[in-house]
Amino acid sequence: MLDETAAHLLTGSLLCAFDVASLVVGMNINVTKEGHLFGFWAALSAAISSYVLVIFVLLVPRLYSAYVEINDVSPDLNGFVSGPRKRRQSPIAVIQGRRSGFGVALLWRE
Repeated sequence: MLDETAAHLLTGSLLCAFDVASLVVGMNINVTKEGHLFGFWAALSAAISSYVLVIFVLLVPRLYSAYVEINDVSPDLNGFVSGPRKRRQSPIAVIQGRRSGFGVALLWRE
């Protein structure tokens, strides 16, 4: 999870540099008399900024989850527990006889 999150953060950082470049070029090419940016360069910088905002908003929970996982934070203190819950047993499907396609057994983890 941390590798994927780091890749998205690096992509967002690179897009921030592209956004600054598009703003600089746009402010030198398409500016009204009042100094407002318009046209293609305004749309391009707005689109890049919106995408970067979405990336960072979606990555904050992933970063926190990676922090909790790496530092082995107690389940009672990690922020993901909303109330007292009983731990459920999760089924693990073990497929036996791959060639025939038969014999799926469910095992319960304790």
